[in-house]
Amino acid sequence: MTQRSFEAETLAEHCKSGVARVLRRYDWCLLAPEELSRRTLAIVQAGAISDPWVAAVHVYCQCLYSACCNEHDSDRQNRAFLELQQYLFEYSFRLAVDIPYEIRIDYVNEALFRIWQKRDSYRKPEAFLANAGMELRNVVRSWWMRRRYRQQNPPWQQPATVLDGQHEPDDPAAAELFEHVMQEEFARRVRTCFHEALQRSPRARQQLEAVWLKYIAGYDDETISRYLDKPVASIHVLRSRGLNRLRADPEWQFLAQELGI
Repeated sequence: MTQRSFEAETLAEHCKSGVARVLRRYDWCLLAPEELSRRTLAIVQAGAISDPWVAAVHVYCQCLYSACCNEHDSDRQNRAFLELQQYLFEYSFRLAVDIPYEIRIDYVNEALFRIWQKRDSYRKPEAFLANAGMELRNVVRSWWMRRRYRQQNPPWQQPATVLDGQHEPDDPAAAELFEHVMQEEFARRVRTCFHEALQRSPRARQQLEAVWLKYIAGYDDETISRYLDKPVASIHVLRSRGLNRLRADPEWQFLAQELGI
C-alpha cells in the first residue's frame, strides 16, 4: 500500500467515523450512512471543508432542505420536518432554558411555519439549519423581550400593547368593565391595592398578575398563559390565590364589589 492510498483510506475512515457521530447525535435518517459518508468524503477531499463533522452537517443540510421542499414525496417531506422540529426543539434550550414546555412547542412550531412559508427564499441549502435557527431566534426574541419588560414592570404599570399587541379585551362585557376601571380615581385605587399586595407578598407577583390580566385588563386564559409563560391549566390556580391575597385588604373588598368579582 502506497503512502497516498494509506492516507486516502485513513481519511475515508475518519469521515465515516464523523458521519456516524453526527447520525447518532441527531438521529437523522434521510440519507443512508454510506451515502452520507461518500458525499462527506468528497467534500473533504476537495478541500472545501476539513472537519468531517462540519462536512457531514453541510451535506445533510442540503438533503434536509431538498426533502422539506419536495411536495411530491409526502412521507419523506414529513420525515424531514420531524427531524427539523426535533433539531429546533433541542436548539431552543440554547436560546432559553426556562421557557415552559407548552410554550416552547408553540414557538418551535411557529418557527417551522415561518420556514415553510419562506422555503423558496433560502438561497443556500447547505445553510438550511442555520436559517432555521435564525427563524427560531426571531420567535424566541419576542418572548425574551416581553419577559425582560415584565420583570421590570408588573401589568398594572404597563400599557395594554405589551400583551402580544392586543389593545382591547375580547369579551364585550370585559370591555365595559375595562372602561369602568380606567376611570381615573377608581383606577388609581385599584392599582394601589395591587401595588400594596405585591409589597406585602413579593413572591406572589404572578398570582396578582393573573388577577389583573383577567379581571382588569379583560384577557382570556390563553393570552394570560402566554404572558406569564405558564400552562393554561395553572392560570386558574394562580388567579384564585391572587384573589385570596387581595381579599385581606378591606379596600380591595370594596373595590371587588364594584367590579363584580
